[in-house]
Amino acid sequence: MAPPARRRRPRARTPPAPASRSVERPYHHGDLRRAVLEEALALIEEQGNASFTLREVARRIGVSHAAPYRHFADKRALMTELAVQASTGLAEQVSAALEQAGGELRARFLAAGYAYVRFALERPAHFHVMYSSEVDVEDPRVAAATSRSLGLLLGFIEEAQRAGAFPPGDPTALAVPIWAMHHGLATLAASGALSKAGPVELRRVVDDAHARLLDGLLLAAPGSSRA
Repeated sequence: MAPPARRRRPRARTPPAPASRSVERPYHHGDLRRAVLEEALALIEEQGNASFTLREVARRIGVSHAAPYRHFADKRALMTELAVQASTGLAEQVSAALEQAGGELRARFLAAGYAYVRFALERPAHFHVMYSSEVDVEDPRVAAATSRSLGLLLGFIEEAQRAGAFPPGDPTALAVPIWAMHHGLATLAASGALSKAGPVELRRVVDDAHARLLDGLLLAAPGSSRA
């Protein structure tokens, strides 16, 4: 009698190799472009300058080094987009301040000046980018956004001239010292030089400086009275 056939043990199956995980993490909320812009701003705010690289941005948001180039040709293109955002945001903030201040000249002037300073405090990275040498100032979008901010100032000056409060002439000649005052105070405030005493004192200092400039402009108009 033949011996019973041995039952073969089923061959152990080699478990399939786990699928290799990509080293890339999902883009922020599925929006790579926004993630790149936000991380660039974070780096500028942390470092106080724009010395970062696109490779560094990609590493921090967890995507491949080439990923940011899907939306930005180079760092200059990225900085230019940030500058457009910055100038647009500044114009919106100043415009809102002018509207809320009402129709009185002095109140509008002080509100607009402080809005400029507040923008530098609340959005320091954007404030830095607006005047960065890495921005393509020839980009039409940059020119349009900058013109909007400047247009608000020129419009205010022209209104004051029509009312007889500011001296006649080219509004640009008056815009330069006003802009210089706005920007100088904003830069000092952003560096912490003016805000050590707290927000109330900062507002007082900024308003006092702008009021002195306004008084000088009003006095320059023959026969005009202070508004």
